[in-house]
Amino acid sequence: MQPDYVYTLTTPEGEQQRIAIELADDTIAIPDSFTPPAWAELTYHQCSHCPLEKETHRYCPIALNLAFLLPESALGDSFQPVSVQVETPQRQYNQTSTLQRALSSLFGLICGLSDCPHTRFLRPMARFHLPLSNQTETLVRTASLYLLQQYMNGHQENDKSLADLNARYAALNELNRCFTKRLRGKRQSDAPINALILLHVTAREMHWNLEEELASLAPLFGDDSDA
Repeated sequence: MQPDYVYTLTTPEGEQQRIAIELADDTIAIPDSFTPPAWAELTYHQCSHCPLEKETHRYCPIALNLAFLLPESALGDSFQPVSVQVETPQRQYNQTSTLQRALSSLFGLICGLSDCPHTRFLRPMARFHLPLSNQTETLVRTASLYLLQQYMNGHQENDKSLADLNARYAALNELNRCFTKRLRGKRQSDAPINALILLHVTAREMHWNLEEELASLAPLFGDDSDA
């Protein structure tokens, strides 16, 4: 069976790393035979605002998925150029980028597919994943899918929804900040840590400038009642 997502990273020298993601009930499928490392345990540098308890969750949901999917070595330096190919059942994306940027895109997908209370609101974005999206694309996708989710759930007060989305990005910002402690010093490559820092910067900018950034897009959605 074809995986739901496949990231293939290729260096200029032709070295490849293929990271395939298969889903089970909208979360990443991990075989029972997989033995997670110690850094994936919930209590290892647990996020300061984590609502989970070790009695019910031995492992951090995001760390468990990263440990299963991310190679332990041969990742290379953060700014190493790589050719990125992302395959889904519907289409294929190709782009040249840096290793840290490619991993940041992959990490964002993994977070959205992980059963972490602070990242569950990203599940629709993961379902309609756009690899290596820029800040404006991320803003439009985040706000539109979140407001659609609120509409589907019967919450149609836009001001309240945006305030709630802003609060969720504040929590995501804290998660990204705390999560780098899990990876720091555990791997030879600095690319995974810098990839998380890129996510941290994006979440911070979204939290600080959400309403301002949305206002800048208002001309694209002008009144078409006279059309």
